[in-house]
Amino acid sequence: MNGFINDLIAFTSRLKKDSLPAEALKRVTDAIADTFGCIVLGHRQELAQKLFKILFPINANNKIENWLDHNCLVNSGTDFQGSVALYLGTLAHAVDYDDISHPAYCHATAALLPPILIRALINGNSGDEVIRSYIVGLETLGQLGRKLNTAHYEKGWHATGTFGAVGATAALCCLENFSESMTRNALSISASLASGVRANFGTMTKPLHAGLAGRSAILATQLASVEFTSAYDGIEGKFGFMNVFGGHSFPIYQKPWGDPLEILTESGIGLKAYPCCAATHPAIDAALRVRNMIPLSDLNQIESIRVGASRFAMEPLIYKVPKTPLEAKFCMEYCVASALIDGELKMSSFTESNISRNDIADLMKKITFEIDAFVENDREFAVIFDLKILSKEKISKRVDVASGKPGNWLTQSALKSKFMECVGNDTLGPDLFSLIQDLRHLNSMVSLASKLYQCLD
Repeated sequence: MNGFINDLIAFTSRLKKDSLPAEALKRVTDAIADTFGCIVLGHRQELAQKLFKILFPINANNKIENWLDHNCLVNSGTDFQGSVALYLGTLAHAVDYDDISHPAYCHATAALLPPILIRALINGNSGDEVIRSYIVGLETLGQLGRKLNTAHYEKGWHATGTFGAVGATAALCCLENFSESMTRNALSISASLASGVRANFGTMTKPLHAGLAGRSAILATQLASVEFTSAYDGIEGKFGFMNVFGGHSFPIYQKPWGDPLEILTESGIGLKAYPCCAATHPAIDAALRVRNMIPLSDLNQIESIRVGASRFAMEPLIYKVPKTPLEAKFCMEYCVASALIDGELKMSSFTESNISRNDIADLMKKITFEIDAFVENDREFAVIFDLKILSKEKISKRVDVASGKPGNWLTQSALKSKFMECVGNDTLGPDLFSLIQDLRHLNSMVSLASKLYQCLD
């Protein structure tokens, strides 16, 4: 009945002793650097002020204490720590520029990193311990996805919030060196805290799911640490997480825990090259490649565009004519049209003025977005992109793996360029980036948290 938790506990025990492959260290470090950049970027978004006002009390000087300071976190208690995790996780996912993980179909690092960082600051954990706990969290997310997806996602659950709460709790159990009984208890508690529905895609509540997952993990583990009781079968029982949230998968998607590590699989983690839903990314790659194949004058002569996609891509892309920048991130037609016309898709593409442009709107009307039999069941959002220019032959391009995925990983230069775009601070940005790249050698998270706070202050 508790095979999942048994396997998780055994995997965590092994991972604490094993040496980590160099590629695993690189991918974790890059994902954490990428998410730190997204947190700073999220801090400049409208939702940040709204959330900050609700979560943090303001003192007489219209400021609050350094909420990433060790003493502040320790003295303020679990509720405050949870609020910080909620805030940072929401910021990380605020503009949909943060990484993704399949088969969980979630934004892994946005859910995992904030609670890990906060508890590591409190406990004095090293960079190596942070990395190992992250790998445990990601492995847990992957195993949940391999057992419950894509049916879980198709039911309407946003796995960043549902799987994220359980995965982040597993990560903290590793970080806190929980016993087997404490781990079982914490995970069972997390099952009652997990939530997040896809109806809120294209709104400020979608990124809130990542923050809620982190807050839930801190609450679940701290309750378990004082023997707050929960059901023994809260994950796998008749009315436990797996059966209640439902879903099923296929034998072909199964793999043993840690063999290989989820972080080393072809879909375990993917960095985003564009600040919008990952389901659009292969099509954006295709559009940009086709654009480089034709004279710019031909852009005015486009007759039609067909984006043949997988059925999985249809699930999150719920807007046809976006009315807000957030909705535009979940509109295939907008993302493709904007990329074709401007030759890029950046943060500046998702503004009120940009989504109301006539040239983009006109091109969107020429785009057909539909399921293609050749890629219908592809779980990585593969596309067949066809562009027809008046009086010319059709140009076709197939893209199976988007930029930023394993096998097409962002170069160090591209990663740093994206990081600096997000941070927008030529003084603090390079130092923070370098510090994160040296994560495995850090004795504590104090210097890293201090530098992050400076970027947010």
